[in-house]
Amino acid sequence: MKSLTNKQPLPQEHFYKICVVGGGMTGAIMALLLKKSKLFNTNDIAWIMPNIKIPNDLRTTFYNEESIELLSKLNIWRDLKKSDYTNVKKIQVFGKKNTTPLIWNNSNKEQNFGAVVKNKVMLDSIFSKLDDIQKFENFVTNTTCDNFERTLYFNDKHYIKTNLVLCADGKNSQLRKLLLIKTILKKTGHIAISGFLEQSKDHKLTATQAFTELGPIGLLPFENKNKINFVLSVEETKYNNILSKNNPEQYICEKLENFFSNFNLNFKPIKKINNLNNNLSSWPLDLNFIINPTANRAMLIGDAAHSIHPLAGQGLNLAMRDCVSVLNSIEESSKFGNDLGDISILNSYKKDRLSKTIAMTAITDFLFYGFASNSNIAQTILSKGMETLNKSKLKNIFSKLAAK
Repeated sequence: MKSLTNKQPLPQEHFYKICVVGGGMTGAIMALLLKKSKLFNTNDIAWIMPNIKIPNDLRTTFYNEESIELLSKLNIWRDLKKSDYTNVKKIQVFGKKNTTPLIWNNSNKEQNFGAVVKNKVMLDSIFSKLDDIQKFENFVTNTTCDNFERTLYFNDKHYIKTNLVLCADGKNSQLRKLLLIKTILKKTGHIAISGFLEQSKDHKLTATQAFTELGPIGLLPFENKNKINFVLSVEETKYNNILSKNNPEQYICEKLENFFSNFNLNFKPIKKINNLNNNLSSWPLDLNFIINPTANRAMLIGDAAHSIHPLAGQGLNLAMRDCVSVLNSIEESSKFGNDLGDISILNSYKKDRLSKTIAMTAITDFLFYGFASNSNIAQTILSKGMETLNKSKLKNIFSKLAAK
């Protein structure tokens, strides 16, 4: 069993009060929240984090203001340099007919809607605060449970026992399968493509969502005034067509220029970002919905519990609120001296998060399937609805829901 903090050979069996499984952002934040809480000592916590590194990781994530507040409490935000993130002052949403967009604007206010942060920078900052947490670079291959403990079996034939497992091992969670938790798979038939472009005008700290003929695309402001990080969702046939082009990035730029022709906005590919090659990345958008994210002495968090369409940029924000809910559920139950595997903890977490997850899933599904529709009637109705909504205070409901 590979231990990153203890160089001495460990016994075949080891016990921890609580265990986090998953080496991504959600797992890291959950481990730090547990450490910072007054509920556990550092030697009570185990973090199973398979060593899967992404070379030249240029990915970014949008954090809303509530998530930034949490990161500030964890002393993470203060570690970031101004060059590590880009504030978002304005959000605009364009329908397929490219009529008047929905606009939320804080440009004349001190408050931001959030910020775009480089994933590597954020993970490095969090990891630096978890040096004293026991870590294992292992994969969980099996799990069993009795009335007192859950056992996790590793790929190297060792195992650990714990009172409670927090599963943060992603959309394709192996633990979720081992726990036999029912998962509803939603095949969208779309593939996400992400990369960086340069636009001809200052982005003015604006995040844009546009439902183009090619597919829904999110444009996030990045670093200097005219760089953007995009995430494009396209049908599989269109994806293959894009990749067949001699210059896929240029093809995407041309489609964006056609869409934003009324704004005289031009785009061009970028060869390097921060001295690293700017290569397109892609992944299938098969989404999961889990009605009950719990099992005996186990809770799913983050993408293991729910995966939503990236067009809203809310995936990690939703995951961070899962982490807070887990901690609140444990803290409330501990007042009564309950065991970490007590059903009250599982039920409290499920009750708190299910309704909010359903609400966010419903919003993103409505946006995706509504605006992605090829029906002219549907697009006309949506465009007129956007114009009406833009003039009313009802549009603030969407921004409030996104912060819950």
